[in-house]
Amino acid sequence: MKGPSLSPWLCRSAFLFPSSSGDLMEPFVLFVLSVFTAFGFYALLAWGLGLIFGQLNVVNVAHGDMAMVGAYLMVVLTPVAFPLRLLLAVIGGLVLGALIERGLLSRLYEHGMLATLLAMWGTGIVLRQTAEAIFGPTPASVPAPITGTVEILGVDYPIFRLVSATVSLLILAGLVLVMYRTSLGLRLRASIDNRAMAAGFGIPTGAMVTGTFAVGTALAVLAGAMQSPMLGITPQVGVSLLAPTFFAVLLGRPGSIGGPIFGAFVVAVLDIGLRTVLPETVAGVVFFVALIALIALQPQGPNWRFTLWKPLQRRVA
Repeated sequence: MKGPSLSPWLCRSAFLFPSSSGDLMEPFVLFVLSVFTAFGFYALLAWGLGLIFGQLNVVNVAHGDMAMVGAYLMVVLTPVAFPLRLLLAVIGGLVLGALIERGLLSRLYEHGMLATLLAMWGTGIVLRQTAEAIFGPTPASVPAPITGTVEILGVDYPIFRLVSATVSLLILAGLVLVMYRTSLGLRLRASIDNRAMAAGFGIPTGAMVTGTFAVGTALAVLAGAMQSPMLGITPQVGVSLLAPTFFAVLLGRPGSIGGPIFGAFVVAVLDIGLRTVLPETVAGVVFFVALIALIALQPQGPNWRFTLWKPLQRRVA
């Protein structure tokens, strides 16, 4: 697997062959910091995908391509201050998500999951081809707004990577609070669980569905935008992000609120851990084998006690 270009994160030789017992701490600290950075990125992507999958039952195979859109938005808006570019990326993600849901998906829900999956597959192709037509295949880059490193337990680590992961996780914490503690979250879950009943209580179910997809898309765009200084940005970069993100959602049990965040942590630990001790290509193969094995053993997701977006449907005997 060729994941996002976040390396070099770890000093593999130092981890495997420390020169002394005192050197053991440094590669361990570097490993923890690298997992934290990857976790923030994957969690933001996975929660947006889990929101769309758990609420709308849409397998959004264009989710990674929407992160690619966010990265290219940061390239296009380079003269603009970085925080303002992030805000514009979120707005662009909301608009893109609303247009896709209203213009495409809303016409396909009644035809089942396969129809929406194929529609999003086609959407991903359109996004990639459009990006290649505009920017070409040459990798683009975005300068980090914060340069320099900070020393943590003897390890110098880039400040921006820590800031990016921290901001991502704070955003997720706020969204989870909205889902748990606000009437908006309650209305959102009610709209998806039983649209007819929700509409009877005066809840605008159509707007809730559109808003759900728009927010999930905006999170993907935001993840790509925040990660852009650490990515080699090409039209294909989103493809490499899709599989780990889907595995994170499945590992956390589809339909759960906190599950994608937990799944993102497992994916981050596996990804960084394997890249620490194995060559890049071998690490990618083992990474996918390990995740496929986990999914095969627990196809409905591990039995973690996460709150669900909506109640599981019981089988009728």
